[in-house]
Amino acid sequence: MTMDRRRVVGSGLALGVAALAPEARAREPVFRHGVASGEPAPDRMLLWTRVTGLDQPTGRWRIATDPGLRDVVGQGAFATGAERDFTVKVEASGLKPATDYWYQFEAGGQRSPIGRTRTLPVGRTDHLDIALACCAMYGMAYFHAYRAIAERQNLDAVLFIGDYIYEYGASTYPGLAAVRQVDPPRDTVTLDDYRRRLAQARADADLQAAHQRAPWICAWDDHEIANDDWMHGAQHHDPAKDGDWEARKAAAVRAYYEWMPIRDPDPADPYGIQRSVAFGDLATLIVPETRLKAREEQLTLAKDLDRLPDGRPDLDGFRRKIADPARRMVGQRQIDWLAGEMKASVAAGQPWVLLGSATVMADYVYPDMSRWAPASGPMKGFFELTKLELPMLNLDGWSGYAAERQRIYDAIRASGARTVVLSGDSHMAFVNELHDDRGRVAVEVSTSTLTGPSLGVVLEMKDTPFGQRLAERNRDVLWCDPLAVGFVLVHLTREAVETSFIAVADSRAPTSSTFVQRRARAVAERDGVSAWTQST
Repeated sequence: MTMDRRRVVGSGLALGVAALAPEARAREPVFRHGVASGEPAPDRMLLWTRVTGLDQPTGRWRIATDPGLRDVVGQGAFATGAERDFTVKVEASGLKPATDYWYQFEAGGQRSPIGRTRTLPVGRTDHLDIALACCAMYGMAYFHAYRAIAERQNLDAVLFIGDYIYEYGASTYPGLAAVRQVDPPRDTVTLDDYRRRLAQARADADLQAAHQRAPWICAWDDHEIANDDWMHGAQHHDPAKDGDWEARKAAAVRAYYEWMPIRDPDPADPYGIQRSVAFGDLATLIVPETRLKAREEQLTLAKDLDRLPDGRPDLDGFRRKIADPARRMVGQRQIDWLAGEMKASVAAGQPWVLLGSATVMADYVYPDMSRWAPASGPMKGFFELTKLELPMLNLDGWSGYAAERQRIYDAIRASGARTVVLSGDSHMAFVNELHDDRGRVAVEVSTSTLTGPSLGVVLEMKDTPFGQRLAERNRDVLWCDPLAVGFVLVHLTREAVETSFIAVADSRAPTSSTFVQRRARAVAERDGVSAWTQST
């Protein structure tokens, strides 16, 4: 469908002010950043908003069983302030399982848009619908994918797997100019910087609509702080320019907790966003934290690929570094937790485990693309490096932490859980089957960026068979589209998992359509999950 953004913005604001007096409508909108829900449970839900422009930022909230908010089942007061950037979080409790609810905030004589949410089921559950999304680069495109998520008829939850914002200032991509200017117009480093970037994203009508449609289950990846971050630093953090890493990390994490519909952190576990969510007797969704709790610095070809005495690259030595059993992404404590959650799921009779991963879990190397190398320019060297057939940009993902990935595979095998990995980050779309030396362990779908640019565009591979060659070269990869922009719908029943890749036709245009690009289906078998069957 075609989306008129002026119409969308107008209708979105009307939800909050249509019933108010003329003098209230003339003032700055109090709820300019919309509403959201998260932390779904069978009997409760966290509700979020932000108030703007009030001297006394207090108000009320209510939640009801109908869109008109006549059958109110919960209500209360709230207060906020500058110490939390005027964001609001309240918990509505005493709710019924597997039930749709509508909620609204009121402050300063104005009402917020009405949000819709849904509690988790208990007991017999026959189907589940999740939107899998990540990588929303505000400056490089429009949020058409969020509008498409908002318009889904069947949607139990949104799983946002990371990169809700990007820390970059100006465009970092040669030849690809920004279509919207970011605020602040520089890299985000301070608390005020991160708050402003989040506020800008949350002022977008399409993103607000996606939040208003269903509860979100959220995890961060790297760009909420800085590209390729790990416990003690990041590729995109220069202490000489950006200051102390710990201060920047603390600022970014604080702003994230303020602006996202998730519970505030336990002071004893400030990075504890790992989650396990049970959808009745159908599935458990497990989402570990993969950046700040245990991750060690990434390997790179530039600093870790050594040379042999004859000058050739030491490929075997580099592969040994990747396989080093000491390398950590999530750490043994989280692996033990994952294993326990999987065992509990199987013991409860659930046919499925969904494992949320911020980065692609499949093992893959870049295929030799040197014959397509441009005669000159910044991409020539990259194309030439693909002759080595090593992990390259995916060293930041599980391909750079092979031993720990195997520990997760061992946990899957030990539990007997039929496991579907839901991942993102790569700016490509994947259908994968995950293997170890004993065979297939699980299946995976990996969503691309919501906005672009896709990796194929960044690497100037749009006229090459990169996706085809990636699948031919790697056992784990069945299909890859390096140009994909959009998200994935996951439909789960007791018998099968069905996924649809929803593509945005042109994310850089002010209006765009979406379409189903690919479908993949796998069936529950007695000893695991079947191979994928695919269609277009």
